[in-house]
Amino acid sequence: MPSSSWPLQRHKDFDVSYAANARMVALSEREEATKLELLVELTIPVQRQFFALWWTRMRYYMADQRAFTETIARLRPEAPPAS
Repeated sequence: MPSSSWPLQRHKDFDVSYAANARMVALSEREEATKLELLVELTIPVQRQFFALWWTRMRYYMADQRAFTETIARLRPEAPPAS
């Protein structure tokens, strides 16, 4: 992959990951308040990266990626305790 396509691919991956995880939250059997909280936490970084002014996207890129990754980690079920 040429280096010039890297930012575009990053945004595609971010977009696809958001869509899949948001759908997973919406279809889950969580409480509605928890669903709303998770969807907001997933959506804010994505909205900022796709719809904010360019300097805002640059300024918050790392924080948005970290927040998004942390929220996705919260979606995964916890591992059962070791016996």
